[in-house]
Amino acid sequence: MGCTKPAHKTLNVEKPKFEPLFQVSENLLIAKITTNKNFTAYDSLSLAAKKGISINKLIDLADSTLHDSSRIMFLPLLNDLLPENKRSRKLNSISLKNNLVDITFLLDTTLISPIIRQTISKYSIDKTINPLFDRNGIIPNFSQLSPTTYLALPTEKLNLPTKASRLPNAPRAYRSGVHRGIDFFSNWGTLVRSVADGVVIRADLNYKEIDPDFRIEILNKAAKLDRTPSDIFNELLLGQAVIIDHGFELFTGFRAITIYAHLSHINKNIKPGYKISKGEVFSKSGNTGTRPSTLGTRKESHLHWELILQDKDGEYYFGQGLKYDELNRSLNRLFK
Repeated sequence: MGCTKPAHKTLNVEKPKFEPLFQVSENLLIAKITTNKNFTAYDSLSLAAKKGISINKLIDLADSTLHDSSRIMFLPLLNDLLPENKRSRKLNSISLKNNLVDITFLLDTTLISPIIRQTISKYSIDKTINPLFDRNGIIPNFSQLSPTTYLALPTEKLNLPTKASRLPNAPRAYRSGVHRGIDFFSNWGTLVRSVADGVVIRADLNYKEIDPDFRIEILNKAAKLDRTPSDIFNELLLGQAVIIDHGFELFTGFRAITIYAHLSHINKNIKPGYKISKGEVFSKSGNTGTRPSTLGTRKESHLHWELILQDKDGEYYFGQGLKYDELNRSLNRLFK
């Protein structure tokens, strides 16, 4: 008697392959892996969970008011202070539920956020710029201060820059200080003119560039002080410079001076006591006082320009302490 085939064929149904779950919180501080007891895919997922959070995101969490242009300035500083291993999530907990394992990684910002805030606030100057002569001066509200007459731009064909790194209040880590003026990036030898009527009180006609090693030595001293002393700033870092006194007429209640630094040439007639007119060309831009200049190159040529206001209690650079948007509006009110 022959065998009969079974009426129904037995099928071997494969169990569905287990897929672990990887989740990250909206603020990126928490990452969670959900896997099985065999820890399927844990090795690869844990690398993603431990990945360092970007400086940009951490700045958002620490100071959401910082403008994008200002944020860019602080990235190199904060990258040095917060390398990736300090920005990485760490294993926080492991729990078992319904034959699944939840593994949580966490970045605790308790230490990180204060570092970010302190770094930013370090370069937010709220004191007079020459404390040796300070009489408890109060910084003017530059967002409401305008000149009695519009200023001429110090370089005819260059408009105000928009990058925060070229404006007042930008950090200058190489000298442990803060930028007090505006950098007009120009070709070597661009004509420079006075922004208003005034009297020349400094003109470095016989300027000689300093030795590069000496410059580094001096900047190391500034680093030890964690600030830029006035002698280092005024006598070395300005390079070949001209300072013009505009008296008390330009800003009500203040004496105003302007500083033109890193020059490559000053006209021979520009001497202390010379009465200069608004728009009068008196020098050319360069890079004196900078590292490239001490090495004999013309790299990083630009005009560094400052507007300093003084009253009986202290002196202040224009725009001091303002956030980016307010600073831009205030600087644009200076020029027509």
